[in-house]
Formats: sequence, structure tokens, C-alpha cells
Amino acid sequence: MRITIIQGSPREQANSAKVARFFKEQLDLNDAITATEFLDIRSFNFPNWGMEKASEEGLALFQSGLTDADGLLFIVPEYNGRVPGAFKNALDYFRSEYVKKPMAIATVSAGPFGGVNALYDFRDWAHYVGGILSPTKLLVSKAGSLFDDQGIPVDEHFNLNYPVFLKDFLWLTEKIAK
Repeated sequence: MRITIIQGSPREQANSAKVARFFKEQLDLNDAITATEFLDIRSFNFPNWGMEKASEEGLALFQSGLTDADGLLFIVPEYNGRVPGAFKNALDYFRSEYVKKPMAIATVSAGPFGGVNALYDFRDWAHYVGGILSPTKLLVSKAGSLFDDQGIPVDEHFNLNYPVFLKDFLWLTEKIAK
């Protein structure tokens, strides 16, 4: 299986990027995964959709990450009760690439609620574009203190829930990719 991870924060010191890199490491250890690609919103400077022409190279790279994947894993922070505008803007450049594509979302927050509003925002979008969203979600709270200095998660709640989240996403992806 080929998995593409999409990190949705444009901030330089994004906690969601740390979570996304951790998931990439975990997926790379799984023998069922043949490839993981990491698309980081910070690496793409797409102009506001419909306003200017985006880089052909950037569009092609992002598009191949979407189309070549058997499943899409989104790691997204909550900004003002929604997904970040830069993240949504990048996704809006594409449409058919999401149809019937297995998806999972982990939302990330510095606070105690794990980005639950971004989760609801993303779910609406995923259904709108025809994605097949895993019913198992992951809300990552207090992300700033999630990892120790070696990058190992120290939060008991996260450590109990992320394996189930990944397992369910991979199960869904495998069933649909057949």
C-alpha cells in the first residue's frame, strides 16, 4: 500500500508537523506499506485558489502524491475553529483526486480539546469531495508537550489511541485498494 501523509499547518514550528513525522516513522515500520509520501503544506506556496497561477511543478508534485496514494492521512491543526486556510486552499486545487479515496484525519491542538472543530470542518469537506473517511478519528491535545526530547510520545491517551487509529485507517485502505 502507498500512503500519503498531508501535514496541514503553514507555521514553521508546527506541532502537527511533529505528529505527521511520527506517523511517517510508524508507517515506514509496517511491512504492508510499500511507500509513504509526506506532503507538507509549508513546502507549497499555492496562491489563493483562482487568483493567480500556481507553480506547475508544485501542482504536479502535490497531485501525484494524491493520485498515487492508496490512502490519504491528514494531520491538521485547528485554527480559529476550522482547518487552516492555507491547508484548505491547497486542497481546493484538486477535486477528482479525492473521489473514493480512503482518508483519515488526526487533528492537533495546543489546548485540551484536540482540534475537534477542525475535525468537523474536515469531515464535511471530505464527504463533499467524495472521500471515504475512516470513522476512527484521533484528537491530539496539548501537542506542544506530546513528545520528549527524543521524539517519543509521552502522552498516555495518545499512546493508547494512535495504534488503533492507524490500524483502522490501514484496514480501510487495504479493503478499498483491492
